[in-house]
Amino acid sequence: MKCICCKSNQIIHSKVGLTKYYNCRFCGFMFTPERAENNLRGILLSHYRDIDPHERVAASKQSFFNSTLGYLSSQVKSKHRSLLDVGCGFGYFLESACERGWQTYGVEISGAAVRGARGRVREANIFYGSLRDARYSDEYFDAITLWDVLAIVDSPLEELQECHRILKHRGRIGIRVRNVFFHKLAYKIYFPLRKVASRLKIKKPYVFYQYNFGAKSLILMLRRAGFRPILITNSPLTEGDPYSHTRIDRFTSFLKFWIDIFGRVLFQMSRGRLISGPSLLIWAEKL
Repeated sequence: MKCICCKSNQIIHSKVGLTKYYNCRFCGFMFTPERAENNLRGILLSHYRDIDPHERVAASKQSFFNSTLGYLSSQVKSKHRSLLDVGCGFGYFLESACERGWQTYGVEISGAAVRGARGRVREANIFYGSLRDARYSDEYFDAITLWDVLAIVDSPLEELQECHRILKHRGRIGIRVRNVFFHKLAYKIYFPLRKVASRLKIKKPYVFYQYNFGAKSLILMLRRAGFRPILITNSPLTEGDPYSHTRIDRFTSFLKFWIDIFGRVLFQMSRGRLISGPSLLIWAEKL
């Protein structure tokens, strides 16, 4: 077995709870073959339909939307610039992009989310289905974004290769994923205290998917897909506690504030080599 990010065969086994994972010792990529058993697609659709507090989550991400759109607007000067948001959800990011004058497109697998997005951003062209099924033309978009999506697609490398095909030359791609190193540490801290945390109604602070990236593994996969990474950093944190991880919102906000400060300081002191935040944000260019 070889790593899909770096092609290394330095793979070791580990467990998170009852789930077996494979870890690449060279680039830090972590993955599991157990997606079919977990029925992740069904879980995601159920989550969107029944329990996703999407309005609160979107409000908490507004500063992230503003900063990423500010960056894209500074990089893409075309008068009729187009943006595709893969996994667009209920369309909140597309709504912000549309307000800034972008021609907006979205791809989404949840029917409920597609209906919400089409109602919210009537100017946007929303495709119901997968990116590959949308069959966009070669070199069609000026920019593509994948916010918290790459970890849950069928094949991350093939998804990036499809993005490369439909992105214009020198076009920009923006990706946000969970930082596997932060979540491994959070798991090691939380797991021995899980019974106490449960009594205090504190939800687990870590998230693992079928595919879990660190900075190095994400950079290597982007290069395999034909992109040139430009910038990778800690992603700005969402504001507040939209998923109600604790009973006290201020406590969560306090922790997130200091996690953000620590991540920024470590990033600056290491000259960008150490990225310790809960999520990674990377920008890359099509060569």
